Amino acid sequence: MNTYDVVIVGAGPAGSTLGYELARRGISVLILEKEKLPRNKTCAGGVTFRAHALLDFDISPVTQRVAYGMKISYQLGDFCVKKYRDPLAHLVMRRDFDHLLVKKAQDAGATVIDGLRAEQISASDGQVEVLTKEGPFRAKIAVGADGANSIVASKMGLMKDAQRELALEAEVSVSQERLDELGSLISVDLGRIPGGYGWVFPKKSHVSAGVTGPARLSGGFKPYLDRILQQFGEYDIVDFSGHVMPMRRRGSSIQRGNVLLVGDAAGLIHPLSGEGIFYAVKSAKLAAPVIANVLNSKATDFTSYQRVVDSELMPGLELGRILLKIYTRCPRLCYSMIKRSDRFWSYGCRALLGSSPAYS
Repeated sequence: MNTYDVVIVGAGPAGSTLGYELARRGISVLILEKEKLPRNKTCAGGVTFRAHALLDFDISPVTQRVAYGMKISYQLGDFCVKKYRDPLAHLVMRRDFDHLLVKKAQDAGATVIDGLRAEQISASDGQVEVLTKEGPFRAKIAVGADGANSIVASKMGLMKDAQRELALEAEVSVSQERLDELGSLISVDLGRIPGGYGWVFPKKSHVSAGVTGPARLSGGFKPYLDRILQQFGEYDIVDFSGHVMPMRRRGSSIQRGNVLLVGDAAGLIHPLSGEGIFYAVKSAKLAAPVIANVLNSKATDFTSYQRVVDSELMPGLELGRILLKIYTRCPRLCYSMIKRSDRFWSYGCRALLGSSPAYS
C-alpha cells in the first residue's frame, strides 16, 4: 500500500514521536527514512530531563550515563565543577535512542520504510505525493521531520530565512582512567570561539566531543576540537562528522498547504544550548492533535500549528537568542558568574530541567 493518511519524512526524534502519536490515534502513517536503521547521528547525545518527561516510556535501556553536573572551563584554562541535586540529562548514543523511538512508533502501528530517500514532494488538491526511486507515496498530509537539510523544507520553499550554525562532533576512544575522571560530569569550555563552545559528553566506553558556533567561524573548529582532545593524552577518533543547525525566527513559515515541518527541519533548536531533542519531541506533540483535527474535519488547515509553535516554543528560543548575544559579547563575565554564583548556576539547571520559563 502506497497511500496513507500521513507520510512523515525522517525517523529522528521528531518523526518517530509524531508517528507514535498519530498511530495511537488510529491514523495510518508512514515514516520514510533515507538511512538504514539503526543509523548514527551527529549529536552530543544529551536527553535533558524535560525532554524525557515528554515521553511516556522508559529510556533507561539506551542510557549510557546520567549527568549530575558540569565541568565548565574558560579557554581550556581556569575551570570550576558545578553539580546539581537532580540529574540533568540522560547521556545516550543517538543510534540507540532514535531506534528506540522508531520501535515505539512501529509498536503503535506506524509503518516504517528505511533506506529510501525522498527525492521530490508535491502538493495539490488536498493530496501530497512524496516521490522516491521506488515510486510515489501518496497521503493527505506530509510532514518534514528530515533535519537541518530538510528536502521537504527545500522543495516546499520553507525555512529560507533561517540563521545557521555549525557543529563538529567526534566519537572518541579514551582510557578508562580518563572516563572515570569525568564520571557523571559534562565538560563545557567557553570563550574560545565567539558565540560558541566546546563540549565533552562521557558515555559508557568512550566520549562524544565537539565544537559548535557560527558557521562563519567554522575554520577554527577542528583545531579547537584537537585542543580539547589533547587533554585526554592518548585517544582515538572512531567517528567524525559535521552538522548544520538552522535557527527559526518567529513568523517564519513552517507549513504550506498540507505540508508542515517539525523538529530541526523547522529550525527548532535552542540558540544558546544547541538543544534540539526537546523541541523535536515537543513540536511533534504539538503537531499531532492539529493533524488529527484536520483529518477528522474539525479544522481546515494547519495555521493553528504554526501559531502554537510561536506561542509555546518561540518565547524560550527568543530568550535563548538574547542570552547568546550576551554570552558572545561577555564570555568571561558569563563564566565568572557561573563559577562564583550558585544562584546563577541553579537557575540555569532549573531552566535545563524545564522548571523555569527560560527554556520553555
